[in-house]
Amino acid sequence: MADIISGISSIFTCLKDCCFQSCNYIVSFEGAISSLIAELDQLKSKSMDIKRQVEAAQRDELNVKQEVLGWLKSVEDLSSEAENINAAYRRKFKCLCNFPINVCSSYPLRTRAEAALTAAADLKKKAGEFADVADDLDIDRVLEVPNPKVIGMDTALEELQGHARDDDVIIIGIHGMGGVGKTALLRRFNNDFAEKALDNLDVVIYLDLPTEYQVEELQKPLFCQLKLTWQDEATQRDRAGRLFRVLSKMRFLLLLDNVWEPLNCQVVGIPLPQPPSKSKIVFATRMEDVCSRMGAEKTIKLECLSSEEAWDLFRFNAKLNLATTDASILDLARALARQCAGLPAALISVAHAMASKRTFAEWRHVLAIMKEAPFQLPGMEEHVYHPLKLSYDRLSDTLRTCASNFALVQEGRLLSKQYVTDLWIGQGFINDFEKSSDTSDKASYLLGMLLAASLIQRFDDKYFKMHPMVRSMILWMECDCGKKESKWLKRDGHGLAEAPGAEKWRVAERISLGWNNIALLPDKPLCLDLIYLNLRKNPPLRNIPNKFFSHMPCLRILDLQQTSIEELPSGIGNLSQLQLLDLSFTRIASLPREIQDLVNLRYLAMLSATQLRSIPGAVIPCLQQLQWLDIYSSYSGWRVAGALQSDGEGILLDELESLKKLKVLGITISSETALRRLSELQRLAATVHWLQIEGCGTLARLDIPSTYCFGENMKNLKQIRLQAMPDLEEVIIGGDLHARNALSCLNFLYLSALPKAKIIWKNRCLANLCGLDIQDCNVIDRLLKLEDNAANSAETITIFPRLTKIVLRKLPELESLSDGDRVIAFPSLKTMEVRNCPKLKKLTLVAENLREIQCDKEWWDKLDWSDERTLSFQELFKQAD
Repeated sequence: MADIISGISSIFTCLKDCCFQSCNYIVSFEGAISSLIAELDQLKSKSMDIKRQVEAAQRDELNVKQEVLGWLKSVEDLSSEAENINAAYRRKFKCLCNFPINVCSSYPLRTRAEAALTAAADLKKKAGEFADVADDLDIDRVLEVPNPKVIGMDTALEELQGHARDDDVIIIGIHGMGGVGKTALLRRFNNDFAEKALDNLDVVIYLDLPTEYQVEELQKPLFCQLKLTWQDEATQRDRAGRLFRVLSKMRFLLLLDNVWEPLNCQVVGIPLPQPPSKSKIVFATRMEDVCSRMGAEKTIKLECLSSEEAWDLFRFNAKLNLATTDASILDLARALARQCAGLPAALISVAHAMASKRTFAEWRHVLAIMKEAPFQLPGMEEHVYHPLKLSYDRLSDTLRTCASNFALVQEGRLLSKQYVTDLWIGQGFINDFEKSSDTSDKASYLLGMLLAASLIQRFDDKYFKMHPMVRSMILWMECDCGKKESKWLKRDGHGLAEAPGAEKWRVAERISLGWNNIALLPDKPLCLDLIYLNLRKNPPLRNIPNKFFSHMPCLRILDLQQTSIEELPSGIGNLSQLQLLDLSFTRIASLPREIQDLVNLRYLAMLSATQLRSIPGAVIPCLQQLQWLDIYSSYSGWRVAGALQSDGEGILLDELESLKKLKVLGITISSETALRRLSELQRLAATVHWLQIEGCGTLARLDIPSTYCFGENMKNLKQIRLQAMPDLEEVIIGGDLHARNALSCLNFLYLSALPKAKIIWKNRCLANLCGLDIQDCNVIDRLLKLEDNAANSAETITIFPRLTKIVLRKLPELESLSDGDRVIAFPSLKTMEVRNCPKLKKLTLVAENLREIQCDKEWWDKLDWSDERTLSFQELFKQAD
């Protein structure tokens, strides 16, 4: 019995162990299936994300990586395998309590499930290694573009390459006048990449923008180089999005040539890289302001070639052999190259025209043509004038006329900012101003526009010039492309002794005969279309024929400055359209009454017309359009109503008050009564910018400013000259505290021929004074005599923080530049001139920025060099002229 019980117990133990193992097997098998399903769900989600990236890449026509496609195929295969395993699992475990019919037969299925689970984990891990699902496009990484041999741009190229290597610089602008070599530089930069491996870039794209273009015209070449399929039915916006997606994944260099207006990269589809980045946008433009408007972090200005670089370029293109070419021809060749003024386009064009010329006569003839009518040379119009003309054509009518003022003067001549400002006021381009600084600001703006368009060049802060080829282009264009040469009759600086004959004047619209030696003018020229006549700087010109102005109905500008004319003919009244009349530095003694007929006159200048003694009464009020009147250092016989006049001559000062549009006045006053009246006329006083006071025999003391003179009404006063006042004993500057702000705009103070006057400075009120000129004052013993309650008599004080120049001449008693033990500091002083000051032995001043002291060597050698302050200036000597 015991054996039977023991046997039954063994059977039950065996059955128990078998059931326990089966249960564990079933539980673990089910867990593997659940894990497989969970892993597969995550894998399918990742697969859907990668499929979307693949579809996007395929839309952009990128090459999807084979390993990504293989991974997607493996995920699909694994999904099928998992579904099969799960179905088989459900079929086998369908008895009571999920016991398999045949546990042993389920082992292969579990092995498949475990293998699938491992494969799912591997595929999931592999998916995390995909940085990109597609390879780069099969693109043209860089396309070489035609480019002729260039000379003289190595420095600019090195600068451009340096900026391109800087990851913090994204946008680079190249600017300069037409024909200066911007395209050549950009093409050379592009072609350099074609010769070397693009280690840091994926693609270099060169685009030459049409002058006027549609966005599609820029998108097409981008699609072409990137090997994207162009679809006509796609919208501009869709194409932009496609370009943006492709280029955003690339390190690209985009070279844009001929940019006239800022390019809207977003509209085209060009991404703007963010620093640091290898991607760059480099563009070339003629318009300097386009660089800032495009957001260029670095700009490169291309200048014309130096004389030797220009000669090398000319010689190369003209096929000149220095060893075998006749020396006389080489001299002419150099002269021709100089005429091109370093402009590569002109040098190449002229050189090509001369490449077949072998004789001296041919070269000499072409040189003559180049000086007078360059447009006649082959290729000049196409390769030089037309490219330059694009810049000129884009200007407004106003700016074209402004540019023409530069073209009318002699080649290479510098024009001052003040000269062109005067012209532009007269022509109405500078209008609606309140004071002279407004005109200067507007002139700066117009000059800036011409500079930005590369049509003029800055010489310094005050002077500008025009490139000879730009000047030649404007003359060619305005003369109907060379067909009507006399339309603009210009003979500036030609050394003419007489004016061209009247027949030359017949068709002229503009005539410029300045800077000559003309003594005679045509008697009665017929100039029905003439609007501009410049006769300035013809010293022998004394007379104008009586009927000279009879047939000039359209004349607007008449410049007679620095001629020797003594009177104007009565025919001046025929010029009813005249807007500018300049009689400065002439010998004119009186104005004719017919001047009243110039009802459109805006600008009248008689500066330093020192012989002018007579202006007819009631004439000035007729000039109601007058905005600018400069009779500084000129006519001074102003009368005041009710005041006694010793000679009974002169016109009423109040006549000037009737000029309602007058904004700027330069005037000379010779009586204390007139000075007081001028200060009382509130509106007129506000127009005074330049004031000269001379004579004033009754004036013994002058306060500047004071409540009765130079008061608050003269708020725009820029320059004061006190001259030839023999009885003046004291000049008090800054004494009247109530009116001291009246001199806030004063820039220049001149004191001349004041034999008795002492000058006392109070309250340090001339903070904006830039120039101080003291001459021929016999009793002045120190430069500055101060009365301001200074606490420390040995202090260093600053009175003129902006003073840049001091002139001291003919001061026989001057002993010191300071006041007692106090030392004056001049922080902005750059130039000092000292002449005929024999008692001045020490330079007791502080001037850290002083650059030169102009003086006579004899006086310089006698200075007290043992004085420490004087010794500090020992290297600044410059022989006075």
